[in-house]
Amino acid sequence: MPIITLTTDFGIKDPLVAAVKGRIYSELSDAVVVDLSHEVSPFDIAEAAFILKSAYKDFPKETIHIVGVDTLINPLKKPIAAYIDEHYFIGSDNGILSLICADVAPRELVEITIPQAQAETVFPTRDIFVPVACHLARGGKLSVVGQRLKQFKELSLLKPVIKENKTINGTVIYIDNYGNVITNISEKIFDQIGKKRNARVWFRNQEFTEIYTNYNQIVKDFEREEENYGKGLALFGSSGFLEIAIYKSNPQTVGAASTLYGLKKGDLVNVEFD
Repeated sequence: MPIITLTTDFGIKDPLVAAVKGRIYSELSDAVVVDLSHEVSPFDIAEAAFILKSAYKDFPKETIHIVGVDTLINPLKKPIAAYIDEHYFIGSDNGILSLICADVAPRELVEITIPQAQAETVFPTRDIFVPVACHLARGGKLSVVGQRLKQFKELSLLKPVIKENKTINGTVIYIDNYGNVITNISEKIFDQIGKKRNARVWFRNQEFTEIYTNYNQIVKDFEREEENYGKGLALFGSSGFLEIAIYKSNPQTVGAASTLYGLKKGDLVNVEFD
């Protein structure tokens, strides 16, 4: 039985997550359901896209990913399902696939047209996405649940702007639990544009001329490690995206990149090459 993951902005106070899981188990009593996150900021497509992009590759092939963020149907936002990188994704055509498809194109993409999708519902995640996920989990085909689409909506916020093969203008798309600030500049884009040239990362009145691949690289002497607490650094972390971090950050004590540098989602972070 394939795994079904859930990514939503429902939180854990309300009964919405339980209702979705209950509907899955009602259709597939032996389903394997994994929570990616239910703490996505309300209607924050970029945040949901980052979480999904960062986690989906660690799951087995044919895993089914339900995305319950900004899902209410309207004439410009239809329910869709896609087969991408040997994984299934079910959600709304609101730009959520932009980050994943920056590296790989969908092999199959459909607008969901099963009867549930034609009825008015205030809970598409439960009433539309779950039946599709369970259909796929039983080995069903995407062609049965919808009409083929040629393209999906793209979210410009999730794409950095390249200027003259010298500058990358990125945007903050996520702030993690440690207050580290993650941008939409991927290491792949950085390498393609940079071509091993020296780089300068800058935002507001701050700049970094060294980019690390590990938080510990900022420490020169671990016997005096505490002297590095609170130091800022730029690095490509486990997500594969450029982030601004504070070594051993704690938003409650030494501070965090988001608070110390005053960075928030949507702010600009730039990379300039020699």
